[in-house]
Amino acid sequence: MKIQQLLKEGYSALKEVNIETYMLDTKLLLSKVLNKDVLFLLTNRDYEVNKIEEEKFSALIAERKTKKPIKYILGECEFMGLSFFIKEGVLIPRPDTEILVEEAIKEVKNKGYKKIADVCTGSGAIGASVAAFINNSHVKCYDISEVALEVAEKNINKLKLSDRAEVIKSDLLQEPLNNEERFDMILSNPPYIKEDVIESLMEDVRNFEPHLALNGGIDGLSFYRRIIKQSKKVLNSRGMIIFEIGYDQGEKVSLLLKEADYGHIEIIKDLAGNDRVVKGTLKY
Repeated sequence: MKIQQLLKEGYSALKEVNIETYMLDTKLLLSKVLNKDVLFLLTNRDYEVNKIEEEKFSALIAERKTKKPIKYILGECEFMGLSFFIKEGVLIPRPDTEILVEEAIKEVKNKGYKKIADVCTGSGAIGASVAAFINNSHVKCYDISEVALEVAEKNINKLKLSDRAEVIKSDLLQEPLNNEERFDMILSNPPYIKEDVIESLMEDVRNFEPHLALNGGIDGLSFYRRIIKQSKKVLNSRGMIIFEIGYDQGEKVSLLLKEADYGHIEIIKDLAGNDRVVKGTLKY
């Protein structure tokens, strides 16, 4: 079959199950199979695709029809202009999380921070991005999930950052607590969705993304409490913590930081005008 016919088939199959991005997804999946860019598809519509490639394409379209996120199928995701490997078992990096990374980079440059911890690292997108943009930093990426540890390690190697970033298994900050390690900055995008909200999430998130990385307990704040409590024994004097938060958690997480002797607390909004990041600095 020709590219044009395959694209039409893909469009029809994905549109049928109400996938809004059916055209883009079809092109991306065919690009993956043919190992060509989207521009090639658009300018070579009469290109003959062989039978094996046709079958691979049909299999990928069938996967996408189940509402499996396109980025899991493609096995990659762009974040901060960098290409990250991802697979099921780690959260797909979101553009909104770039706000946390941008704030971290700004603060590191302003304050000369060098030792950074990325807690609940997942794919490693936060920690690896900071390491990529700050040459003299050293970032330790912590997670309890074996899949996350594997994926984050691959990304650090893929981005050639192993001289300034490493991946360590830890239940939040327990490992550095055990080793009496100290950091200038702690970054975290912890699970923050309320337990009873998980089932109402969009199908692709609810059915495919890891609940371990989503479930923030009854009020969505359990991981913030634990990380803040541990952070006071792990941060250097005047060290900083920066969290990603849910749109309705700015005031609550700010209060948790204030109660734990953090000052200069600031809430940063995302492009949609929702609270997205909270940062604070230890008072002593």
